[in-house]
Amino acid sequence: MATPMRSGATPPAGAASSAAAEYPRDPLWDALRDVPDPELAISLVDMGLIVSARLDGDCARIELTYTAMGCPAMDMIQEDMHARLLQLPGVASVEIETVWEPVWTKARLTLEGRDALLLSGVSV
Repeated sequence: MATPMRSGATPPAGAASSAAAEYPRDPLWDALRDVPDPELAISLVDMGLIVSARLDGDCARIELTYTAMGCPAMDMIQEDMHARLLQLPGVASVEIETVWEPVWTKARLTLEGRDALLLSGVSV
């Protein structure tokens, strides 16, 4: 029997910018950890771009945000997410909704994401 997949969580409003965000550990979230941001080579989860991830029957439903509305990699990111999620047992389709609330801020970064950005020379 497949492991139940939980819906995702968003860092609380007003979370301290020095605190790192944490996201669920389950098959959907773990698969999304395999998908890198194409510009920074950091996991979409560690970047804090995944707002929620849940399995509805055999459909993976993802809410995704971006660091900027004009992100040139939107299509590439969504194609990579589709391809990775369809590799999961029990996932027959993927629906990705782009959301702009909550607004992306550095508070959405995980500790790993912060460290990777710092190593890349990006101030967080």
